[in-house]
Amino acid sequence: MDSLAPVLILITIFTAIVLIVRTVTVNRRQHQIAKLQSEMQTRLLEKFGTSQELIAYLESQAGQKFLESATIERRNPFGRIMGSIQAGIVLTTAGLGFFFLHGRWDRAEEGFLFLGTMGLALGVGFLLSSAAAFFLSRSWGLLDGRGDARVEL
Repeated sequence: MDSLAPVLILITIFTAIVLIVRTVTVNRRQHQIAKLQSEMQTRLLEKFGTSQELIAYLESQAGQKFLESATIERRNPFGRIMGSIQAGIVLTTAGLGFFFLHGRWDRAEEGFLFLGTMGLALGVGFLLSSAAAFFLSRSWGLLDGRGDARVEL
């Protein structure tokens, strides 16, 4: 088990760096999208000369969609479901790989068994979580028949 400590430390450091970079990237992208949407909505509102024009626009179907996009944060359940599926596949594959290495490398036999068990358990957990999220999202009406996210008032 002593020879496994450096490997676990390297895996932990690498995982932490990947998660930090991913979090920063996702947050930056979401901030840019929100900023662009805000600018577009501001420009559109500035184009109306009178309040009657604005009211007429807001009463139209396009105006209703504009109001929905301005007031509701849209969440796509498919993004989270797909993320869980991807994580589940990767972790399950890694777990199976560690099980494969378990009997082939004498110095770290217990470590590979541990990593294989943890990887397989986490991978199967992610896959079950994604299946539950998909079926619940569909039963709650968050997904339509094509798999698109739907938000209704």
